[in-house]
Amino acid sequence: MSLPIIKVHWLNESRAFRVLWLLDELNIDYEIIPYKRDKGFRAPDELKNIHPLGRSPLIEIVDRESGKQKILAESGYIFQYILQHFDKDHKLNNADPDKAEEIQYYLHYVEGSLQPPLMIEFILSKVEQAPIPFPLSYLARKITAKISEGYSRGELANQLNFIEQELLKNDGYLVGGQLSAADILISFPLEMAFIRNFAKEEDYPNIRKFTKNMKSLESHKTAKGKASAVGGKF
Repeated sequence: MSLPIIKVHWLNESRAFRVLWLLDELNIDYEIIPYKRDKGFRAPDELKNIHPLGRSPLIEIVDRESGKQKILAESGYIFQYILQHFDKDHKLNNADPDKAEEIQYYLHYVEGSLQPPLMIEFILSKVEQAPIPFPLSYLARKITAKISEGYSRGELANQLNFIEQELLKNDGYLVGGQLSAADILISFPLEMAFIRNFAKEEDYPNIRKFTKNMKSLESHKTAKGKASAVGGKF
């Protein structure tokens, strides 16, 4: 039975890259439909023609025989769907049911627990960079510093400490000492935490090694090449 047509509605400079990477690791053919952020770093309105929320990634699944179409949204659900329907050999899932459940947990954990404090830190950093005249700029930075100190910075450290120990226990991966879809999904926010200086690499040697190893995968290089060809910047 042939696989359906898979189209990835991909937004530049976004977490949608992980879907390309997942599909390439599974050797699944797909088409990229590229979109570019506007001047306010927002997704363009054209994405709302695909899904009402207008966010990326979005996956379009088209049955080759019937033409029936599905639109999948939300990174964790997209990963879950791809594993369930296209990873029959358990390359990025796990044949052990208990390990497979752990992978499913992480597909929810990444967006539900790890991403929120990272996003808050990102928004607060944008406030600090905004062209606000003095003395309002001074007050704004004081407020953002208090929010960061009182919640997001400490919560992010809590999440990173947890991941650091999980990688240590699992031989450099999240589940069972081997590569899984969970590793691909989590790698981007971990890398962003270092790139945006929300965390120091020297404080998390296991995460630092993990992100380096993940970027060395051939599937990462392949997906990066495809994204670069349609305007991706890395």
